[in-house]
Amino acid sequence: MIRKVSRFNVLRFLLASTLIALCVALPLGAATIDDALKNIRGLPPAQRKAVIEENARKEGEVVWYTSMSLTDFPKIVGAFEKAVPYVKVRANRLTQSTVITKIDTEARAGLFAVDVVASAPVEMWELKQRGHSAPYLSPELKAFPTGSYDPQGFWSSFEVTPIVLAFNTKLAPQNEAPQSYQDLLLPKWKGKMNMGSDEYAWYSVMLDGMGKAKGLEYMKALARQQLHIPGSSSIMRLQLMLAGESAITIAARGRRATEYKEKGAPLDYRLFDPYPAEPNGLALMRRSSHPHASILFIDWILSEEAQSLMAQQIPRLTLRKGVKQIPRHQELYKKDFVFVNPASIGANLNELIASYQQVFNVR
Repeated sequence: MIRKVSRFNVLRFLLASTLIALCVALPLGAATIDDALKNIRGLPPAQRKAVIEENARKEGEVVWYTSMSLTDFPKIVGAFEKAVPYVKVRANRLTQSTVITKIDTEARAGLFAVDVVASAPVEMWELKQRGHSAPYLSPELKAFPTGSYDPQGFWSSFEVTPIVLAFNTKLAPQNEAPQSYQDLLLPKWKGKMNMGSDEYAWYSVMLDGMGKAKGLEYMKALARQQLHIPGSSSIMRLQLMLAGESAITIAARGRRATEYKEKGAPLDYRLFDPYPAEPNGLALMRRSSHPHASILFIDWILSEEAQSLMAQQIPRLTLRKGVKQIPRHQELYKKDFVFVNPASIGANLNELIASYQQVFNVR
């Protein structure tokens, strides 16, 4: 016999189902970021650490979205899980261009899966502007240089990509190679330099450092030097330079330049003023489901232990003061970095792209 179901019973069933779903998605009594930060605010270091660790044990995991390379981020995950065996890291490797889209899409669906994001300055800015990230100033930041983290705590950089001028020593001998950005305008380098099709981070620092008017004047003069612009890959541009396609690579990545030089390639590099550096930042997510584990993870990445491990064993170019870098990286620290500012590049990205493309005729 078919039983008739009243409209009231249907509504009651739907309400109960919704409540069950909410309980599954948001466990009763689950801590929020605000709860976690309130729990540790003002505590002495030892007590603060104990509270974080006790609650992180209960949460058991942290979800990390990162744009770090597939060869490197598993080493960080492995080291963290060895140091903190009661918290597992579920890492998702995303490109810089897809991380915001994924987080936005998940948020619209009511899914707040990610706890911590590691990406470039533009993404750090967008996370803050869209309300996805939460302010958190780790005590470890006392050992980090000014400009490497947001004063409000919306992002904290744990590594950096220095941007240098590289040159082929066969085509630009040491005694003839440029000594400053102004030297790039000399007639002898016309048609002998390459640059990337999207060096917006370098461009942003240069315009900020020179002043917009003088900076644009310089960039237009540089563009008249008939630059080769083969694409966006910095590795490819270095390889083309070493193959003799050009004598100089503008806005080369310091890490790659040091690798080629150490392997005996006819390559050297210069650190000019301003000395641009693109930081890789960490952001704590406002709707994190594992707030204490996330705080523990961020504190660990910024710690002397983790920064030393990253610098020596992966190796990456870390930012904590006093951490010893491998020999080939040490020269990259002989001049102070001028960090790409997320607020500057993020707020003005469309304008920077349009300006760059117009000045250098990039389409």
